[in-house]
Order: sequence, then structure tokens, then C-alpha cells
Amino acid sequence: MGKILQLLLRNGGFVTLVLVEAFCFFIIVQFNEKQNAIFTHTAGLFAGRMLERRQQFSDYIGLKDRIDSLTNVNAQLQTDLANARIVKFPHRDTSFIALFDSLNRTDSVRRKVMRPLYEYYTATVIGNSISSANNWLMINRGSADHIAPNMAVVTNNGIIGIVRHVDDHFSMVMSVLHRQTKISAALTKYNAFGSLIWEGGDPSVMTLKYIPKHFDVKVGDEVVTSGFSQMFPRKLLVGHVDGDIGQDPENPYFLIMKVRLSQDMATVGDVYVVRNLFQPEQDSLQVKVRNEQ
Repeated sequence: MGKILQLLLRNGGFVTLVLVEAFCFFIIVQFNEKQNAIFTHTAGLFAGRMLERRQQFSDYIGLKDRIDSLTNVNAQLQTDLANARIVKFPHRDTSFIALFDSLNRTDSVRRKVMRPLYEYYTATVIGNSISSANNWLMINRGSADHIAPNMAVVTNNGIIGIVRHVDDHFSMVMSVLHRQTKISAALTKYNAFGSLIWEGGDPSVMTLKYIPKHFDVKVGDEVVTSGFSQMFPRKLLVGHVDGDIGQDPENPYFLIMKVRLSQDMATVGDVYVVRNLFQPEQDSLQVKVRNEQ
């Protein structure tokens, strides 16, 4: 308390000046209508700016939660879209034909509810390589988040890779830029499908093989996933034919061409992991076929 008094005594003149100036300002504003209006307007502008700044700061602090919310909503939309791409097919019986709705998988005659074919989970890439012959990505989701090996990884712009190794909270994804990658892809214009592989070199270009040679393929033709893979949903954008269209030297009945990827593999951030809900059943059937060969 003594130190405060000493400070006031030492700076008494300045403190007195401030108090007198404040009192005079109060008198001027309180008893003059014009000055009061100016002060009120100015104070309102200042308070509005301060509230705006506070709201901007609050929005910035909550930005991550909003982004997470939007990515989750987008994942649900991607799930619906992937299931909507499933072609409707007739169920023939002795007396009627029942059509299965491609979005909610409901039998319109028997009202038997069926599960959707795909589910999407959000994830973020926390590790990525594009410069080696066999490239990998790491994502921040694992078995605790329903991630399992052999799930596809995609973005809004294209395909990324396939989950291979899973821990509780992280997963390793075999990039499309990997020598062992082989994805069933199709030319949208002809619905002709082949195998998409990476032969190294340019990380933005892959090779599409086994397209029948009677198709008149042009540079710029769109390439999408065929849907014949158990992992990648149908008609996901892969890229566009970029050139080097010619006869496959290993098989004269097929074409080979370069495809420029629609997703820049060097800038992958937020991704979706695609779960095929019927994959165990499909795998079981394929095992039976292989055992019979």
C-alpha cells in the first residue's frame, strides 16, 4: 500500500491531469447534444469492430471442429454417391419382376431391407512418398476406426491407394505409385476396361493396359474405376488419357496408353477410406473358384 501511495505522490501531477481531462470530456459529452451523438456513434463503431474481431477469433478457434464436421458430412455424401452408382437390376420370379433401389438397397416388392455396398471413413495423410519405385502413405486411422487391410483410399479428385497394414490408430497405404498396384479402370466413352499400373518415373502419370485395340482412343478421354474391383467403387475419376497410345508390345490385340492422374499425389491431405461391406462374401466366392481350377 505504501508503494502505491509513493507512486501516486511521485506522479501526482500526471494523474491529476488525466483525471481532470477525463472529467472535462465527460462534461462535454454529457451536456452537449452534438458531441454526445458523435461520441455515441464512434463508440458504436469501435464496439462493433471489437465484436467482429472477437467473432473472427472465435471462428478461427472452432475452425478445426467445423472442418471435421464438413468432412464427415462429405464422407456420408460420398457413401451415398458410391452406392447410387450401383446399377439397378431386375429380380426375376415366376410372377413378377422386383427392382432393387440402388441407393437404399430396398426390395420394392418384398420390402426386404438390404445394406448399402460401401461406407466411407474420413482420414488425414500424415506421411507420403512419391520419389521411390514403391511408394507408401500413412493415415491417422486404424483398426479402432474400423479400418482394415484391402480397403481403397480415395479423395474427391481421384484414387490414392489401398490399405495394406493396420495398427490400432494408424494405417499404411500402398500408393497407386507402387509397382505392385494394379487397378481395374475403364474408358468412360467406351466402357472398355483394362489394368492401371505404375511403371515408375513421373508421379503424375500411370499406364493403362489391355484395352481392346478396336477402340478409337483419343488424348483427353476420361478414365474412371470400372467397379470390377472389390475395393474401388464404380466410376471414380482416375484421370485422362495423356498420350503414347499404341499397340501393347506384349499383346498385339490390346492397346497401351499413358493416363495423367486427376489427383496430384504430392499434395494429398484429407482422404476417404472405402469399406466394401460385402467383401468377405465376395472373397469367399473367389476362393471357391480358385480351388476348383
